[in-house]
Amino acid sequence: MPKPVAVLVEDDEDQFEVSSDVLLKAGFRLHAFRAVEPALAFLRTTSDRIDQGIEDLIDLFVLDRRLPARVGESSLDELGDGLLSQVRADWPDARLVVFTGYATVSHLQVTLQGGGQLPCRSGQPLDRIKVLTKDQSLEFRNEARAYRSLLQELEDVEIRVEPAGSLDPRASRMLRRLAFEYGATSVGATPLGGGLTGAQVWRCELSGAQGLLATIVAKKVKRPSLPSGLAELLPLGSAASTVASISGLLGGGYVNVIRVAGTNPTDLMTTLASDPVRALLLIQPLRHALGQIASSQLRQSVSEICESLIGWSELATILGRHSVETPSGTLSATVEVGLRHGDLHPANLMIDGTNAVLIDHDSNTFAARVIDPVTLLISTLVHPDSPIRGGDWPSSEEIRSSFMTPAFASRHSHQAWFSGVLEWVIDAKASDRELWALVLAYAGRQLQYDDVLEDREVVDRLIAICETAVAGLEATNL
Repeated sequence: MPKPVAVLVEDDEDQFEVSSDVLLKAGFRLHAFRAVEPALAFLRTTSDRIDQGIEDLIDLFVLDRRLPARVGESSLDELGDGLLSQVRADWPDARLVVFTGYATVSHLQVTLQGGGQLPCRSGQPLDRIKVLTKDQSLEFRNEARAYRSLLQELEDVEIRVEPAGSLDPRASRMLRRLAFEYGATSVGATPLGGGLTGAQVWRCELSGAQGLLATIVAKKVKRPSLPSGLAELLPLGSAASTVASISGLLGGGYVNVIRVAGTNPTDLMTTLASDPVRALLLIQPLRHALGQIASSQLRQSVSEICESLIGWSELATILGRHSVETPSGTLSATVEVGLRHGDLHPANLMIDGTNAVLIDHDSNTFAARVIDPVTLLISTLVHPDSPIRGGDWPSSEEIRSSFMTPAFASRHSHQAWFSGVLEWVIDAKASDRELWALVLAYAGRQLQYDDVLEDREVVDRLIAICETAVAGLEATNL
């Protein structure tokens, strides 16, 4: 297993040698720089490689407060402070040690603000950000050793992945950090479908010396989970609640820990691929539960209806790139507004026992009742994990002639799924304008994602859906 990575930026010759020696002897792989600009260039490249899964995370930054922009130039506090701010923003849960010869109270307050402490199982927690003067070499040595010992506890956790395969550094750290949080020494992990954001979702069996401790679902997210109003309104079996959000030593972000009831949860996308009829049956209780949430009938403009998905001017800009003319956003429509998921797709539905359960409902919104079945239907065509995406169906001509009608998918192996979700759409819509506005907004929004733009067939299908939606809106003016 590779050693953890440390970055040192120090222009003082003697301190550079002392700090390098301490970090190497503590067991870190070291990238050392004597000025700000080469350090930033390295960090930009490394960040891209980490995102691609081909570079290990950086766990420790050791920075001088007073640094030059380039080797040989004058050293300034402002340059060191700027580097510190950049590191804090881009590496939000890495550990930082800041050396200064001018440890004023105001500087200490700014440096330490919001740093917090690192997770630990026992003993005295380590501060995430530590300020030292340059004569505190013994303290620095102790800090480096203690932090390396903490990282070793993470490295000691065993990971078993099904199906077997390599893990990128972020996934490996996430699973070890999860086990560390619950005192487990081993984690058996099965990947579940993620969303369009590429979020990592895993079913995890956490085990200790005495055997299995717990089975949970874990999802890597950008911000901690907040209590979800939607989950509280749905029956217990329709939404999996988030019981904890874990941070620190993750390479940025958080892990949401989601309660499950079944012993072998899977994602709906897998079921949809093998048995679309069963997938349709599994979502019926959730459809019913979402339909029971209170709503109010209002009159809104189509731009207001679409606001929960995308701003109307932004939508017009995206569609303009594909020669699709956006109709007026002032068209008035009847809409049923209530608390909705807002971006429902098969990858954020988990099969927990015999139910399809929401596992991603942190961004629920007040929106049209029909938004959930609309996003569920269209996402089946465009989601990167969908068994439909990438095939030779549907053609643009089929979309223009039969999309959102019972004839759509009549010759396809997943006809039952599309017919069933379409039935949900028709049952949920309050007006044709409401429906076509949301179809246009959701399909158009997908045309900004890289994984979509790289697939010409998917782009052509989305353009056809948008053109069909525009025609649908225009037909309501007749």
